[in-house]
Amino acid sequence: MADTAQPGLLAADLDERLARFAPEVRDVITNLHGELWRALDPEVLELCRLRIAGLQADDREAARPAPGAPVAPEKAAAIAGWPDSPLFSDRERACLAFTEQFVGDVAGVTQGDIDALLEHFSPGEVQAFVSALLALDQHQRLALGLRTVLAPEEKTP
Repeated sequence: MADTAQPGLLAADLDERLARFAPEVRDVITNLHGELWRALDPEVLELCRLRIAGLQADDREAARPAPGAPVAPEKAAAIAGWPDSPLFSDRERACLAFTEQFVGDVAGVTQGDIDALLEHFSPGEVQAFVSALLALDQHQRLALGLRTVLAPEEKTP
């Protein structure tokens, strides 16, 4: 398979490991992320990416440049306090609330959580948003897992 990587879509350490050990998987993941960032509001996805990084206590991911549209620095700094911050719109709050539920307990997602998204998105857009969250969450968990579990065992030549 040809190298179809798009710089910045994956965390650098994850991108490097996948390129070395699973280039076909890297290509699929990179293409998926590229499509998601093009299909959905990249600022909303960036807010969700940052919130996932905060929930997973992944400072490296939180500091990574935005793969899509960057958010204002003051908004990024206020991400943990989104419920009370005037910087966030109702639409962003719905997305961030859903993100927290999804990452913390996906089995606990309720119809009310979906209905809150449906106030701002069509059913198809909600489906795309949930798919994007799945990809973002898995990306961050894979990168964090590789970094914390596997990387200490790697020997440098």
